[in-house]
Amino acid sequence: MDYPKNTPGAGLANGRFVDEDPIAGTPGSLIPASWGNAVTQEILNVISGAGLVPSENQTDQLSLAIKELAKLDPQQRFPVQVYRKNLIINGNFDIWQRGAVNLAPNIGAYIADRFRCDWNGNAGVNISRQNFVPGQGEVPNEPRFFFRWQQVTAGAGGSIHRISQAIESVRTLAGKTATLTFWAKADTTRQVNVTLGQFPGTGGGGGETVTPVGSFQLKTSWTRFSATVQLPSLAGKVLGSGGNDCLRLSFDLPLNVLQVIDLAQVQLEEGPVSTLFELRSPGDELMLCQRYYEKTYSQEVSPGTFIGAYGSLISTVRLGQASFSAQPLAQWTFKVEKRGVPSISLFAPTSKGTPGQWRSGSDEVSSASARALGASTRGVWVDNFDTALVTQTYYIHATADAEL
Repeated sequence: MDYPKNTPGAGLANGRFVDEDPIAGTPGSLIPASWGNAVTQEILNVISGAGLVPSENQTDQLSLAIKELAKLDPQQRFPVQVYRKNLIINGNFDIWQRGAVNLAPNIGAYIADRFRCDWNGNAGVNISRQNFVPGQGEVPNEPRFFFRWQQVTAGAGGSIHRISQAIESVRTLAGKTATLTFWAKADTTRQVNVTLGQFPGTGGGGGETVTPVGSFQLKTSWTRFSATVQLPSLAGKVLGSGGNDCLRLSFDLPLNVLQVIDLAQVQLEEGPVSTLFELRSPGDELMLCQRYYEKTYSQEVSPGTFIGAYGSLISTVRLGQASFSAQPLAQWTFKVEKRGVPSISLFAPTSKGTPGQWRSGSDEVSSASARALGASTRGVWVDNFDTALVTQTYYIHATADAEL
């Protein structure tokens, strides 16, 4: 847009409008209808583009429109290293390396990656991965899965029924404002209490500082919940030296009742504003999870499943080897360096032989002394502890757990 410089008779002086000067006898500038309409339409386009309805009696709409249009679009595609805002790993519940269900109603710990489940009071709980129906319109972004806590035994005298995630480093969000957003529903109206705990680590001083985030009334339909909280600083805290200090997000569920609680799209971000859920690719999310847990099995295969040699560690004892050299020995280099030195679990590839031991390719020979050797954050050796075996190719599966 510009002044009507090329409009005959507009009466501009030095390219601008001027008033009439009666003393000098010079006329004032004229505003052509075409120019006045164009200016008005340009302003209206800005107002409408910001989602506002033009009003003849409101004089601040252009200012409001500019402020609205200047806001950061939460869907703007930044490079991932700039835009990675969700501090929760696997908040979309895409990754379930340990399996899509817990082993039994009395066994909790980690099921969905990075999310720990704990309960007591002899409660019985089935944790499971549930599927969203494609095209459902309740939870946005077309998520594939959601997390389900189904309590099948109420229990008695319980003090903890909790879903939590430990975020590495207690320095995370310390002294800052944070916003939690999640989707949830239940079998009936139920209250869930959410907290953030700043744990200084084993050997640290002052204990865990727990900050309430809010109490949320879950309904029988999917509902988006959001709350903003100010976290304390670490002033006066003494951190432990074990490397397990963390910021712990906890969902505390009702105690000693039969219930079904569903969770989806959990996001914790810095700042006072709840933005749209950050979608990361399943591949990126898997790598984030593998900093804490990795396995030789394919992603969809639960550890301990008898699938044979597929993906396993392999070692061959050749003809002529004897004594120490006649042991299976394999190096497992992790795909992602671990948070700390992981604990290693070993699994036989077939149901024959000794559980957790090397098994031969002919499935006829099993070892008896398989062990993890020299584990580090980068990898581990698996050998056979000085037990000589006959000439065969041997296989074994493993998991590496470095959870907080």
